[in-house]
Amino acid sequence: MDKKMSFFHLLPLICPKCGAPITADSADRVYFCSNCGAASEFDGENLVLTETLYAKPIIDIEMHPEVFLPFWYFKLDISIKGKQVYLPFIFKENIVNSGNNLLADNELLDKIIEKQQYNKEKESDFIIYVPSFPTTGAIAYSSNLGIKFTKARPQLTYYATEKAMQSCIYNSKDALAIAEDEYISLQSRIIPNLLGLDLSFNLKEKKIIGIPY
Repeated sequence: MDKKMSFFHLLPLICPKCGAPITADSADRVYFCSNCGAASEFDGENLVLTETLYAKPIIDIEMHPEVFLPFWYFKLDISIKGKQVYLPFIFKENIVNSGNNLLADNELLDKIIEKQQYNKEKESDFIIYVPSFPTTGAIAYSSNLGIKFTKARPQLTYYATEKAMQSCIYNSKDALAIAEDEYISLQSRIIPNLLGLDLSFNLKEKKIIGIPY
């Protein structure tokens, strides 16, 4: 037994930026260094740094928040496989004067592609926010919170220095899967049978944004 157990070694979490030890909870999937504030996640072999920004309060700019809750921010290029069309463009309401939902009329998608000559470089990518903090008595987690942020598209400004972040319970892989589901939930009211499409999600940018509470 002792011989078998000798193959297992518990290694301390060391910040890849400053080298300081990291204190973490068992539920954490992203680790925040209390010394330099850097965030990192495990890629299967090593801790790798993750870009992290801390948003300033929008309403009360004089407030100095002590608590920041982590949201994953994903910038996605979303398309339909086999179709030369960019989904953030066609999934805008009233893009065509039609009472039909996309796919209710099998020709509607082709009509949109034919009617609109889309310049992809000039169109913003689809940005999705995924809340990544545990439920507490003080801050009730809502499954709709990420959708509210995604729909609001907040114009955020950021602190120049690192702040103290609360526990982050999703790594980027799991959060991206949630982001894809969130996108489908957002767009399903425009395209009810959206799951019938073969969607392609191309990740262009990811980071963690600390939202002040």
